[in-house]
Amino acid sequence: YGRPDMAPWIFTDKISNNETIRVFNHGNSQRDFTYVDDIVQGVVNSLLVHTGQPELVNLGNGRPILLADFVRIVEERVGQKAQIQSVGMQKGDVPVTYADISKARRLLGYDPTTPIEEGITNFVQWFRTFDASQYRMQ
Repeated sequence: YGRPDMAPWIFTDKISNNETIRVFNHGNSQRDFTYVDDIVQGVVNSLLVHTGQPELVNLGNGRPILLADFVRIVEERVGQKAQIQSVGMQKGDVPVTYADISKARRLLGYDPTTPIEEGITNFVQWFRTFDASQYRMQ
């Protein structure tokens, strides 16, 4: 369901434990979050396509959302307000990043369908079921 060094895990863990999260660019950055089932769809589809040559294909969601909206969604799913330390842009970071999935759509028929709200709902449920806080990054 994710890695302990990624935003969904870190934010769910810290919000659940009433710990402060650092929100870069004051929540104005835009990021692309992709649910694992959508990635699996792309990988399976790639096994069915034969072009006669190797292909590099980007899988992702292709729909960036504001970091502030992401935090709000996690708060709603966890059922607790985040303790936020709003900070500026991280050195070397970019304000917007997302997957260009046009080739995956064309070549693989790839179509990610999981809304961020559904993905975070499923993630938080999994996180709680498996007490994932025990695997946090130190």
